[in-house]
Amino acid sequence: MAKKKKTFTLTNSKIQEIIERIAGPDAVKIVKYLDNKKNISEFVVAEKTKLDMQTTRHILYRLNNFNIATYIRKKDRQKGWYISYWTFNRRRVKDLILKLQKEHLEKLHDQLRKEEANKNNFFICSRACSRLDFDQAIEFEFKCPECGSLMHQQENERTIENIKEKIKAIVVSS
Repeated sequence: MAKKKKTFTLTNSKIQEIIERIAGPDAVKIVKYLDNKKNISEFVVAEKTKLDMQTTRHILYRLNNFNIATYIRKKDRQKGWYISYWTFNRRRVKDLILKLQKEHLEKLHDQLRKEEANKNNFFICSRACSRLDFDQAIEFEFKCPECGSLMHQQENERTIENIKEKIKAIVVSS
């Protein structure tokens, strides 16, 4: 029997969450305005969202870097300059979410491997300024590089469990 591939529903709140995460809260205004519209002038976008032109362009190019906003450039015949016309690509948001989840999962797996390889081999100061592995702690003579207080060995079982829980939560949600 073939394994059924799990899919998730792309809600407006998920879209807003990812947009804000990658491009900031002002980007949500821009995406809300561009949603279900095609080839909207960057000047119109700035005017309708009440953002200055530089901020609008910065956000639009940031969204373009993640392939969720596309544009075409046309030359204004009267003024001679180029104007960009923007379109929000809702379908690409799902791909972006999956890509970012995968990257986050890989980072968590790397962190888990490091924690398990150095089990109980980490040192932390009483103020929790710094957390160093054994080799780093030796370099600093077991004194915190931030505040100078003595560092103590840290048991990292809870850290390992927390990472495993985060991994499990991502796997379950995807």
